[in-house]
Amino acid sequence: MADVTLDGVTPASQLATAQAAGKTLGMNDFLKLLVTQLQNQDPLNPLDQNQFLSQTAQFTSVEQLQQINQALSDMKGSSTTSGMTQAAALIGKTVTVAGQDFVYDGSNPPVLPFTVQGAAGQVQVQVLDSQGSILRTLNVAARTSGDYSATWNGLDGNGRPVSPGTYHYRVATVAGSGSPDALAAVGQGPLTGFDLRSGVLRYQVGGALVRSDDVIAVQQ
Repeated sequence: MADVTLDGVTPASQLATAQAAGKTLGMNDFLKLLVTQLQNQDPLNPLDQNQFLSQTAQFTSVEQLQQINQALSDMKGSSTTSGMTQAAALIGKTVTVAGQDFVYDGSNPPVLPFTVQGAAGQVQVQVLDSQGSILRTLNVAARTSGDYSATWNGLDGNGRPVSPGTYHYRVATVAGSGSPDALAAVGQGPLTGFDLRSGVLRYQVGGALVRSDDVIAVQQ
């Protein structure tokens, strides 16, 4: 049967197209569409039962996806609010952090400094993109306390060059490679504020921007 198009009614065949274009079809829209199809179907060629079930299943899938997207959006908003509340409680306190943002110009290999307390053995340095995905992991030997650094050549784990921009690095001791009480950190200083860009919450520690999970110690 051909789709029936009336003013204000979207044909069933355009359901997926409307969704892709950003239009929202709710339960009332779908029921109105079905009623219109049933009222205007050809008596000599009525709506096929299998087609009816297929349209119903399609709507159910779309409705479930909309509910999942809404739930994820609510969770993200709740997480951001919680992070901002935590940041506000830490303002003015001295924190030790294991990571921070840095800028890569696309040509000069960035030097990523950190300090080690104790015999760490091996320290893992992770380079992350703005969304928190790990691009590259570097290992540095650190058998005694002191200042260390890792140099990143601007390539990801597959050997492909990355674009210039703001990235993030994080350090951690490798379990079993040294003393269990060894600590690797990027810096320490008072938490003076927070910054929210592109949905990512960062703390301002000294002149650096760090992420909430970079904070590994708080001095009261």
